[in-house]
Amino acid sequence: MDIPIRFKIYLFWKNLFSKKEDSPHVKITKEGRGVRSVLFFLPEKKEDAKVINYFVKVENPLSDYEIGLICSDKSKSFYPHVENVSLFTYNDNDLNYFNTIKSVSLLNEIKIKNYDAIVDLNTNFCAASSMLFFDLDAPLKIGFDSLINRKIYTITLERKENAFLESYFSKILSLLGVKF
Repeated sequence: MDIPIRFKIYLFWKNLFSKKEDSPHVKITKEGRGVRSVLFFLPEKKEDAKVINYFVKVENPLSDYEIGLICSDKSKSFYPHVENVSLFTYNDNDLNYFNTIKSVSLLNEIKIKNYDAIVDLNTNFCAASSMLFFDLDAPLKIGFDSLINRKIYTITLERKENAFLESYFSKILSLLGVKF
């Protein structure tokens, strides 16, 4: 996964001055009830959108779960049916020099929801999602593996190029304790 040097420097700087405590430990057991609210960061790639729409069940969201979705304005058209979920979007004006979300109002709007879990569905590095996950205090943060993501997420999935995306997404639902 290719990570820009300016983002690495930004994350190092943010880590130096952050008073964040270590992420809480997560215990996964058979007796666990799973999560009740999940924020999904939707990918910008059109080819991933078809699989993601099915996975997140955007047209008919998972019942009994509070679902939130976040994506860029550019990719919003790939996800046409989002009436029954909280949808957060950002545009280029909401990003800073490091391509991370700088909009305090958007960050606060997401923080108020206090999601149990956040899931980054980007299979490639995305600075906006990585730093958003860094700033949020959800106990369970799931995303695809990279050097940076190992420091930010509580669970990372190693993506093999020849594997189907669907298998990773059902693994994510399983980790969340979502009945599907």
